[in-house]
Amino acid sequence: MGRPLALVTGAASGIGLDMAGAFARAGYDVALVDVTPLARQREVAAEAAAGSGARCLAYEADVSSAADVRRIADAVHAELGTVDVLVNNAGIWTTTEPGVTPLAEFDRLVDVNLRGPYYVAHHFLPPMLARGRGNLIFVGSVSGLAGDPHSAAYSATKAGVAMLARTFAAALGPKGIRVNAIAPGAVATPLTAALRTPAGDEAIRAMMKSHPSPTRRFFMAPAEISQLALFLASDTSSALHGAVLVADQGLSATLPA
Repeated sequence: MGRPLALVTGAASGIGLDMAGAFARAGYDVALVDVTPLARQREVAAEAAAGSGARCLAYEADVSSAADVRRIADAVHAELGTVDVLVNNAGIWTTTEPGVTPLAEFDRLVDVNLRGPYYVAHHFLPPMLARGRGNLIFVGSVSGLAGDPHSAAYSATKAGVAMLARTFAAALGPKGIRVNAIAPGAVATPLTAALRTPAGDEAIRAMMKSHPSPTRRFFMAPAEISQLALFLASDTSSALHGAVLVADQGLSATLPA
């Protein structure tokens, strides 16, 4: 019996890159999908596979393009087979101000963060459904659980991701597909690098005065989210379906209900 297959979007950096390596080390073959040029992705895939014995292949695609996603779905199915665990991780973040931010920026956030996961699920689900089993993991954000005055569009898209997970779970559970989501807080990745400035550090220090984190850290490591993905992919989490796991070191515990 061969290795199971995991597919991770947004796999060239940050959480996705760490997930690709984690799944490879856990005994999966891995399809890495990212908008990053293929030459760099192949280097990343080789790094993810190193020492694991896994087959890790890279695919260049913009998840906001349905045509791109269909093209790489055909390629993955031909080269690696049916996906066992699909991790919808790709996403972008920018600050947005209502009434100020150009509509094109709002559209881009919606296209990548909300349309993208839907397109990916749409094109990779049919073989899972035909087989009668599979596992979908959506990566949202704690920003999708509460209003953020400086990230209105991002927060709305990530709230949508959580609802995609719940509605997909309701629809697909009876067909043998398990669906859950992870809602991380701040993770140290290239996506959050803009926060790590002198002004940002000062704001974080002020926030940490009331942050309930037992580790007294604001930023988590990507590996902490990868371990949750492995948990959701495993039979150990078989009771979880339609769940949104909040991984924010307790930050949302202090938010109004």
